Formats: sequence, C-alpha cells, structure tokens
Amino acid sequence: MKRIFCIILSLCLFVIVFSGCSSSGEEKISDEVIVEQVIIDQTSSVTSTVTSSEEQTTSSEPTTSEAPVSSNEQTSSQETPSTCVHQYKEEIKVEAKLYTMGQKQYTCANCGDSYMKDYAIEEIKILSISNSYGKNALWQLYDICKMEGIEKVDIAVMYIAGCSLDKHWENIQNNAAEYEVFRNNNGTWTSTKNCTIDSLLAEGDWDVITTQNSSGLSGKTDGYKNLNNVADYIKSKCPKSTLIWHLIWGYQSGSQWLTPNNYNGDEKFMFESIVNCTNDIVIPSKKFDSVAPVGTAIVNARSSSLKNIVHDSDGSHLGEELGYYVAAYTWFCHLTGASPYDTNFAASTRLSSDKMNVVLESVAHALENPYKVTQSYYTN
Repeated sequence: MKRIFCIILSLCLFVIVFSGCSSSGEEKISDEVIVEQVIIDQTSSVTSTVTSSEEQTTSSEPTTSEAPVSSNEQTSSQETPSTCVHQYKEEIKVEAKLYTMGQKQYTCANCGDSYMKDYAIEEIKILSISNSYGKNALWQLYDICKMEGIEKVDIAVMYIAGCSLDKHWENIQNNAAEYEVFRNNNGTWTSTKNCTIDSLLAEGDWDVITTQNSSGLSGKTDGYKNLNNVADYIKSKCPKSTLIWHLIWGYQSGSQWLTPNNYNGDEKFMFESIVNCTNDIVIPSKKFDSVAPVGTAIVNARSSSLKNIVHDSDGSHLGEELGYYVAAYTWFCHLTGASPYDTNFAASTRLSSDKMNVVLESVAHALENPYKVTQSYYTN
C-alpha cells in the first residue's frame, strides 16, 4: 500500500513538472512572436501597441510602441495632399453659330482636370419689321440672351400698330417715316419715332431680320400678295442677314376680334389657317431661312391650366406674366439651337415653378412640332 502511494505521488510530480515546462515554452514562443511583431511594426509608418509585460518592464528606453497612437495623430503624421487651385484654360472645340450651340473645353493648367460645356453665340443683332406682336414676342429676349451668356445683344423692333405686309411694302416704296423703333442694346428699352425702314436697314450688320403679317391677315391667303416684295427688298439691302419668318399666334377664345365673321369665331380654326398660310405660301416662296414657331408655343401654353394669363385681357396681345416669356424663350432657343431644359432660364428668372414648367414645356413642344399644337401636361 505504501508502495502504491509512492508511485502515485511520483506520477503527480511528473505531471506538474511537465506542465510547467510546457507553459514556459508557450510563454517563450509568445514573447518571440510579439518581439518579431514589434520589429516588423517599427518599419511601418503606423506603430502597434506591445502587449507583452516582459517587453514593457525590461525596456528602459522609450520606443515607438510604448503607447497607442490616436487616429488624429495618425492623420497628422501623414502628409496631406494639397488641394489644386484650378486655373482653367478655355478652348473652343465646336464653334457656336446661329441655330447651333457650340462646345468649349476647360482644362486646368495645374492638375489637368477637364470638362466640356455648351455655349451659345456670343453676340447677336436682331431687327424686327413688324407690329405689336413683334414687340410682345421680343420684349424679354434681351434679358434672356444675357442670362444665357450672350455678351453683346442688340434688338430693334419697328412698330406700327396692326401693320401688315401690304403696309410694309407701301412704306418701303414711299420711304415713309411712320415707324416707332423700340431698341435695347444695353439693358434698357428706348423709343425713337418717325423712322423709315431704310434708316434701320442702312446699318447693314443685322445678324437676323424678321418680319410677319398683321394678326387679322395672317391666316388669309390674300394677305400675302406682297410677301416676296418685302422679303426681296430686305435681302437686297442686307444680303448677309438671316431672314426669319415670325409665325404668330391667333386670337384666344373670347377675344373681341374673334367673331363669327372672322375665322368663324374659332381660335383653333384661326391658328390652323395661320399654319396653312405658312406652309402653303411662306415656306414655298423660299425667301426665308427659317420659321420661328412662336405662335405654336403660345397656343401650346393655352392648353395648360395657366391659359388665362397667356394673353392680356383682350385675348390678342401677350400677357407679361407668362406670354412674354413663352414667346421670347422660343425665339432664344430657335436662334441658338439651345434645348429649353439645358439652359439657365429656370435658375435665372423669378417665375414661379408652375409658370416655369409651362414655359419650358410649351417651347420644347413647339420646337419639336412647329406646326402642330401639343396638349400641355400641366392641366390641373
């Protein structure tokens, strides 16, 4: 019995000794691993914390691994790249022309950053030989052109109330000083009375000249007898100018001029008659470089919930709240080739969002379908 006890005691001592050796070995291996880790970490820019109690107590000299490094310290220890102060150089890739937007490339001379941007013609000079409808349609055009980056803008409207093509031709033949000229080339409209057509055509450097018929005769074929005479005379005086026909709008229902004896008292019939004369007489004459579908945009706007403010109270002339903007923006997009939705117009006017939506939609539809009325989406 005593011998058995001694054997058991010997086995227990053996197990204890063996366990101690194993533990010491593991501790040594662990320390070796940590030391190796410290050596590796010291070669990097960010140090690791040493967890070995042996390393912390035996090292008398401070090391980079004495304490954790905060995130702020890590950021400050690394070199922060400087922000480029861009200096962009402008280069024309596609030149802007009448009817066509151009493209400019802007490249930073410091970092090479580059982007493309559309741009419109940089200057334009427009003469309208017309009447109150021409004045209405162009009244906001100066401001819109400047908003959209056209640097030099000069707009002149030769005005006689209700003036027809026949009256224009009579005045040309007689050199009659019967026109009042409204002009804006510096942000302010001025007025000069007793002017002749020749006095304005003599300037010669008009980029665009536009004309039209009187509202009452615009949808009647017998109102176009002198179309070619007027157009030919303008071209003879200003052969380098672009001649554009102004497609106007008809009267709105309820207008005092829209009677049963005049276009059957039907606004739809009146506008269709104006479009028919344009397609059957104006375009086949080949006297005009293009047709500006201003009237189409106006009638498009009438199909919206804002139809009551498209016109003035007479149902003929345009209203300043909405009609002026629809007409002038149609002119701007037609002349420059700009898409209504890719311009600065929405951000540059004080129109409310509901008016802005109708302007952009009406113009976009008129440019897409110049001779067809498009029902507005904004009807509520």
